[in-house]
Amino acid sequence: MDYNQYQTTYYATRPRKAADFRHIAKRALKGFWWLAAGVTFLAAVLGGLTAGGVSIGSNSGVSIDTTDIPVQSAPILTQEEAEAFKQALNDMNFKAMGEVFSKDYPLVASILSSFVLVSVLTTVVLFLLYMFVSSPIKVGYQKFCLNILDGNRPSVTLDSLFDYFGRGYFKSVGLNFVHSFLLGLTTLPTYIALFIGGAHLLDTLPELLASQLSLATVLVPFATFSGIVSLGSLVTACIRIPVTYAYSMAHLIMADYPGVGPIEAMRLSRQMMKGNKFRLFCLDFSFIGWELLAICCSCGLGLYFVIPYQQVARAAFYHEVSNRTTPEDVVFPSINPEDYYID
Repeated sequence: MDYNQYQTTYYATRPRKAADFRHIAKRALKGFWWLAAGVTFLAAVLGGLTAGGVSIGSNSGVSIDTTDIPVQSAPILTQEEAEAFKQALNDMNFKAMGEVFSKDYPLVASILSSFVLVSVLTTVVLFLLYMFVSSPIKVGYQKFCLNILDGNRPSVTLDSLFDYFGRGYFKSVGLNFVHSFLLGLTTLPTYIALFIGGAHLLDTLPELLASQLSLATVLVPFATFSGIVSLGSLVTACIRIPVTYAYSMAHLIMADYPGVGPIEAMRLSRQMMKGNKFRLFCLDFSFIGWELLAICCSCGLGLYFVIPYQQVARAAFYHEVSNRTTPEDVVFPSINPEDYYID
């Protein structure tokens, strides 16, 4: 596909609508669908997808039959054991918690004893993989999408996914760290709610274990915990969605101009998304039908075609909001492309 052939289609004076960006992406992907699906699959395996749009959850439809749940049962712990367990909770002593159960519930004791170590090791390993492997893959995948949109056929290869393991590697890691840290801050209401709800639940747990158990006594503390966490999650969503869209162009900017630093990419993204967040949200939301169809009709395999379709459409959106009319143009008029572009 010749880039100049579709230049007038890509860029017009009026703001494009979601249907326009989808049309642009569909034309750009002609002849690249299977390659794009393969690259998307590999990027997903390596954790390099910065998928925008609507997250789709599923409900298994399994109902719980409460007729077999005993209305009342004997206490799990004695009063002395409950007091010891409560003290261990206050001291965050997981070993002592395990000892409370060690006599009658050795499996529970073993799980509690190893819980902290396993959790810490898993978190550290996943964090290192996310930072040092996924970071360059994220930027490389956006570069792949930009190459498709530009009609740069020789550059539309699997190799572009790994370009940033060389040039700009530490900048991509820095961008992923700053981006993740900023989005992580938006989840503070959820963590605060978890702390408050968890503290309340743990405070009632020893008494619950030492009492005559019934359906009501079990459900009430957990329902309270769920309500507190749900409220915190709602506050998080109200904060996180605008912030996510404000910095949604950062990886595309770095993919387009590898010389841009992490902080600068975030700043430029925030600048270009002023007044455009809702437009991008509408573009992402317009793919929900394709996503549902891919999940329902192909057990999710169709998402590997929907995701590049959506990401190339997002790249077209980036072209418009950055005033970029040719591959050589600068993202913003105030920026010298020679300072940021690396051949």
